[in-house]
Amino acid sequence: MKVTLITLLAICASIFTGCTTPVAIDPLTGQEQLAEYRAGFFYAPIDAPIGQIFKTAIRELDDLGYFRTGELHKDTAISIYCRKVGDDKITVRITQQTDPEVAEESEIRIRVGNLGNLAESQVIYARIRDAL
Repeated sequence: MKVTLITLLAICASIFTGCTTPVAIDPLTGQEQLAEYRAGFFYAPIDAPIGQIFKTAIRELDDLGYFRTGELHKDTAISIYCRKVGDDKITVRITQQTDPEVAEESEIRIRVGNLGNLAESQVIYARIRDAL
């Protein structure tokens, strides 16, 4: 019984942490950029400084009808916390790249709910990217 439980937990952990799904960001324009969906988080690049992305993100999240509950500002990252109808938590984290060659490129990480929601994460990302 103990071995079965440990094996089941190991399989679940490997599925949750090991699965990466490539997601096309903009197939209509033919750009080669790809986002990733790993363990419930949507990761994608954005070519703008984090301050500009932050201002755009809060405006777009408000327009989507989400209730912003907080923000956390650090030197190289900004996190935005929201709630939507049904009390699902939405987290948007914007991280500045540390490589000096790509100083204007940032990465955005979006999670909707406890387990993630790829479709809604893509909608949030598309609204932010289009507004930039």
